[in-house]
Amino acid sequence: MKKLFSTILIICLLLSGSAYAEIIEYKKCWVKKRMTLDHNFEKSEMIYKDNDYYKKITDIEFQRFTINVTTNSLVRTIKYTKDDVLFPDQLKQLSIPIKSWDNEYLKASKDEVATSGTRISRTFIINMSTGEIQYITKLTHNASNTFYMKNEYRIVCDEIPNDTTTDAGGSSGTAFFVSNRGHLLTNNHVVEGCSISKITYQNKDYDTKLLATDKTLDLALLKAEVRPKSFFNFSNDDVKKLNKVYVAGYPLGKGLSDDLKISSGIVSSLKGFEDNSNEIQIDAPINPGNSGGPIINENGDLIAIAVSGLAKDQTEGINFGIKSSAAETFLRSNKINPKKSMYAGIKDNDKLLEILEEGTVYTYCE
Repeated sequence: MKKLFSTILIICLLLSGSAYAEIIEYKKCWVKKRMTLDHNFEKSEMIYKDNDYYKKITDIEFQRFTINVTTNSLVRTIKYTKDDVLFPDQLKQLSIPIKSWDNEYLKASKDEVATSGTRISRTFIINMSTGEIQYITKLTHNASNTFYMKNEYRIVCDEIPNDTTTDAGGSSGTAFFVSNRGHLLTNNHVVEGCSISKITYQNKDYDTKLLATDKTLDLALLKAEVRPKSFFNFSNDDVKKLNKVYVAGYPLGKGLSDDLKISSGIVSSLKGFEDNSNEIQIDAPINPGNSGGPIINENGDLIAIAVSGLAKDQTEGINFGIKSSAAETFLRSNKINPKKSMYAGIKDNDKLLEILEEGTVYTYCE
């Protein structure tokens, strides 16, 4: 059971720092370069087999590539047309596993035996940024290793995701100011692998410098050349169960919208996963893109940093934040003295909103 929970947590930890939902779709895909056939049939733009007869297809009406980040699989859906008439079995699906991730490219391949002795090898190479897809298919015979057919063509998709970097190295997330000199906190897994991390603050993009990281705590310290209007005070009071909390961030990145999203809940436990005393458990939602965002109390003071949650299909309302006390130690060890709250008192919603919106930013890799 412990092993199962570990697997669930790891999955959600990876997703919580990404701009993506679990599904990425490339739509309205069309053939850029026609494939060639090395066979006894006449070369044509497309061949379709119907009742043992091969027919020419002039174009592909519809193609969609759906990537499931969680299961690491790719589904290709294709519909053929001929003279605007659909074939009876025009809708086909091919599901293949993703073999490897890259900063820009995704590779998916599958080998299977279609008929007795015939092996089909399909490989998709997807450029995540441009949506261009190279599709290679080879048919061979096991007995004599005879080469029957080789299809090579490229596909261009008109509709691709707004943010098309992969999860490797964390693509985007949330950060917040901890000083008036432009110092920011976020999760290490949000910026890990980034050549340059940027933030969006008051509708402008700024480069940041990575000053320090702590992989154990999953924290990162950034510095941007800006003077923020506001930054977060760290709570003077110990967090307690049933304390009301507010979480701010950019779930699903800017693909959902560029507006800061805020959710609320309570503190469920003073320990994180596997009795981690550096974390608290909350029931407020933490979704992909929330990672690195501030968790504040009703006084508007920082009590934790959003970091992860258990898989939503396995659990409900089990999410974690790194305690502000642990973040204080991290900052002081890197010569940053966080400001402690001097005044206690519950703030109204307008003031809480002002604190969150003026100090929280969207962060992403370039």
